Amino acid sequence: MKHIGIIAEYNPFHHGHLYQLNQVREQFPDKKIIVMMSGDYVQRGEPAIFHKHLRAKCALRCGADIIFELPAPFSFASAEYFGTAALSALSATGLVDTLCFGAEDDAPAAFSAIADILLQEPDNYRSALKEALSRGDSYPKARDKALSTCLPDSDTAELIRKPNNILAIEYMKAIRRFAFPIRPHIIQRIGAGYHDTGTKQAFCSASAIRKALAGGGRDISSFMPGAAYEELAKSPYAKPLFFQDFYPFLQYALLSRSSYDEYFEMSKDLSNRLSRTSLYPASLEELIEKLSGKHITDTRLRRALLNLLLQEQKLPGMEAARHIPYLRLLGFRESARPLLKEMKDSCPLPIINKVADAENILPKAAVMRFQKDIWESHLYRQVFYNKYSIILPAEYEQSVIIEE
Repeated sequence: MKHIGIIAEYNPFHHGHLYQLNQVREQFPDKKIIVMMSGDYVQRGEPAIFHKHLRAKCALRCGADIIFELPAPFSFASAEYFGTAALSALSATGLVDTLCFGAEDDAPAAFSAIADILLQEPDNYRSALKEALSRGDSYPKARDKALSTCLPDSDTAELIRKPNNILAIEYMKAIRRFAFPIRPHIIQRIGAGYHDTGTKQAFCSASAIRKALAGGGRDISSFMPGAAYEELAKSPYAKPLFFQDFYPFLQYALLSRSSYDEYFEMSKDLSNRLSRTSLYPASLEELIEKLSGKHITDTRLRRALLNLLLQEQKLPGMEAARHIPYLRLLGFRESARPLLKEMKDSCPLPIINKVADAENILPKAAVMRFQKDIWESHLYRQVFYNKYSIILPAEYEQSVIIEE
């Protein structure tokens, strides 16, 4: 039997995530849920609000069966790389035949049509895209205009303004482009929108919860399922980190270099603008404001700066996302243990259960990538210690989480 895959960040885990898991259980009652979850850094170009093991524990308590870590740098890459790498990883498990994902709209036909245009890039799409870029639009805005030109009688413009719809389209693109043996299944989101920072409704967004945490001292218990909040309440490590906490390290990285062209998500124009800056503002938000413009989105800026901070160099192409080097198991429910045994025979990738074993089971190139992942988690740990004087367990001290 094949099972259900979910791509997630759980940053942090909230009622909307529980709703999705419950819907999967209801619609696929005989199947397990395998989650590919971002590690310590997430797709919006920021550190995760809580470290990955705590977020994985919350998800397992609330119904996920197996959780793997989506490796860097794909966890904090653009939606195209993010979606392709996560689907590649889920496909490699040999356990998944259905991807369930949330979207603001239950519009599979429209998403499919948009995905086809983005894959095929017909002449009218390319022409409209080129014209919009020549007028100074950012790439996402130019792409949206070109899609609306190709699909004038649909609600394309409205659909592609919504973040989870964009991810849905990227999932469909990746499935078709690389012929992943996985079918897409939409579970329409309810409650607040992705960017909604209000906290008056029960199904508030992860953005709203992060904003509440940034304000300090705010009780977030009503914004999260009871089991997830219990994990936070009993953990000494349930303290939030923000990109601003990493900013001194970023300033040092900026001052240590004179050129930034080699880093992932870094455009030539942004690299030149950074190179011309002799003194960096006192806060990250000031730097973002200084660098932002109609040619680049704030999220793209954050991803570029995060890649610079983490020394993630440019990838050779989308094939890099197609061929991830390994899977790292973060946790599982005891009832899902037989699936992990099944994976030993079906998975073409090395599966890392213990960090200390990685060098013995990985090819040389993959060892170097894994060591980079460990270094990035150590940086997260260092910043956490700087802020709270609390020592997070090191990667070599972390065990796979087993939920009874």
